Parts: sequence; structure tokens; C-alpha cells
Amino acid sequence: MKNIGSKSWYYYTLFGLMYFVQGSALAYFTNFQKPYLNSVGIEPAKIGLLTSILLLPFVLKILIGMLSDKVSFFGLGHRKPYILIGLILATIAFLIVSRVLPDKNYLLFASLIVMGSFSVALFDACNDGYAVEITPKQNYGKVQSIMVSGKAIGFIILSLVFGYLVQRSSYSIIFIIISLLMMIPFVFSLFAEEGKKISPESQFDWKAFGLLLKPVFLVFALYTVFYSFVSFGVDGLITFYMSRSLNAIERSIGQYGALRGTGAVIGALIGGFTINRIGYKRMAFISIITLSTAAILMGISSRVSMVLSFAPIWGFAWGLQECIFLSFAMAIADIRIAASMFAVMMTLSNLGTAIIEGVGTTLIASVGFQKIFLFLAAFNAINLVILYFFFRMWKPIMAK
Repeated sequence: MKNIGSKSWYYYTLFGLMYFVQGSALAYFTNFQKPYLNSVGIEPAKIGLLTSILLLPFVLKILIGMLSDKVSFFGLGHRKPYILIGLILATIAFLIVSRVLPDKNYLLFASLIVMGSFSVALFDACNDGYAVEITPKQNYGKVQSIMVSGKAIGFIILSLVFGYLVQRSSYSIIFIIISLLMMIPFVFSLFAEEGKKISPESQFDWKAFGLLLKPVFLVFALYTVFYSFVSFGVDGLITFYMSRSLNAIERSIGQYGALRGTGAVIGALIGGFTINRIGYKRMAFISIITLSTAAILMGISSRVSMVLSFAPIWGFAWGLQECIFLSFAMAIADIRIAASMFAVMMTLSNLGTAIIEGVGTTLIASVGFQKIFLFLAAFNAINLVILYFFFRMWKPIMAK
């Protein structure tokens, strides 16, 4: 496969843009979808179900990754064609859904949103495999800090823009903006070069999946699912908490997104550029403790002003944790099945997210948001134990 070499700036920009548009979609899914559907009278159970269904394409990314690893799209490449198709489909889905009102035709609205989610999962899975293949191992932390930061920056900008525009227009403008943004990485992708898988070590090989059955990977799989419970479980409920329990207006939700995103950028940059100096092991434990601390702060927040004041801290913890986890995923992935293995780990993460989204959203009426946040903060302690055993088993990536 091609190595980024002297054109690293171009590919780092491309990867950053890919995650930037994911951040724009995430700004809607995380910050505005639940308040939007709640505002037009959609019941919480339906909102939770749709949120879980939206994650299913990401849970099934393993199939997309295997297709991309094994099949060159009409001989045009293993990554680029799939990325372009995903971006086009996402543009179409979000553009059409801008004309559909959920309270008038909820089934059509939900179907288009799911199509948009699938399209993002398609180009995301192939982009991840592309990044693993052409990025030197010593730059895994760097490229992940760029990608996580790109997602966070998209989250920041679009959260502010969406919050401002929704109050002056309608939610349909959000979908139009997301669809147009998809065209930016589309243009960059057109000029990206993709080499052929000609070396034996990069050829697709079913035997490479043997790692998935080894105890070390099973331990890592537990960490992947359980960290997602906390990281995405808390993250996905905060704006719903603001809207439903604290009566926050859209502008406050947008402000939260910007503050949270700013913290995420800082956390991702610090994580990506210090992981080689401090080591995977220390950074992993630091990220878990930081995440639990931030979740506790959200659990004791009883006013919008408190949530906003803690938003940068939560964002920092989330960005740090995500960067460290994704760097782990790149380090573990076998180059022969780069997209498949990375997708397996993302699938496990999204499976955990889907479970906690459905369960957490359903339980808010009986348990309450704050107790859920505090429970998840305490639950995160199990990841310290899991990581202890993981590092005793997985020596190659222990920098220190």
C-alpha cells in the first residue's frame, strides 16, 4: 500500500475533514436530535429506540470493513471508491430528510436518518482502514489526535451554528448544512492516491482473524464495550438532561456543544502527542480516572449553568479517552485486515454505546439523569481492572 511520505499534510487534512463532517453529524445526533424529537411530542421510548437503531450501522461496520479489505471496487481500489459512495449517500439522505417532519411522518424520517447513519459508517470504516495502512506506527497517536480533534472541531462549530439557526429558522436547516459539508471531504478524496495491496504482509488473509479468538483480544474487547458505557452513555444523555429536566433553550445546548467540543480538542491533542512519551499504559489509566471524575461532575450538576461550567472538563475527558482508545485500536489492528479489525473494535464500542443509549434513555423516567451519570462514573472502575490484566498480556505496545 502507499505510504503518506512527503504528502502527509494532504492525508492528515483528508482524515481530519472526514472526522470533521462526522462531528457535524454528531452535533445533531448528540445535542439536538433528542430535544428536537421531544419538542414535537415523540415519546422517550421511541427516541431511545431510534438512537439505538442509528448505532446499528456502526455495530455492523465489521462487514463493511471485510468488504473493503477483500474486494477492490471494480478494480478501482479498496478504500477510495467506498469512501466516495458513503459521502454521496450521506449527502442525499440528509438533504431529503430536511423536508420531512418527524411528527407527520416518523417512519420516513427515521428511515432517512438511519440511511444517513449507514452512509457515515460506510465512509468511516474505509477511512479508518486507509489510515491504518498508510500511517507509520510511530504516528498513530498523532493521526488519531488529528481525527478526534477534527470531529470535536466540527462538533464545536456546528453546535454553535445549529443552536443559533434553530431558534431563528427550523431544524431542517441542520440537515441541509450537514449534507453540504459532506462535499468537502468528497472533493479531497477525489485526489487521494491509493496503492494496490501487492505485498504479502498487506494482502487480505482470513488467518489474521485468529487474533480475535486470543485471550488478549477478548480482554481488550471487554474494555472496549465497558469504556463505551461510560464515555458515550454520559455523553449521549447530557443535552437530553438539559432539555428535559433543566428546560435549557437551544442556544444553551449549542453553547454546551461548543464548550464540550473545545475541551475534546484539547484532550485529543494532549493524548495524541503525549502517548509516545508517557506510554500507552499510563495514559490508559489516566484517561479512565479523568473520565470518571468528569462524569461525577455531571452527576452533581443541577442547573444549566453548572452543566455549562463543567462542559469543557467533560469534553477534555471524553477527547482524551477517545484518542487513547483509538490509538490502541490502530496499534492492535493487523495490516492484512486493517479495516476489518479496526471495524471490529469500533463495532464493539458502538455495541456498548447502543446498549447504554437504549437502557439509559428508557430508565431516565424512573431513575433520573443524575443517578445514571453517577452510576456510570462508578462503573468505570471495572475498566481499571480490565486494563491491568490487558497490559500483563499485551507487551508489544507497552511503550513504558
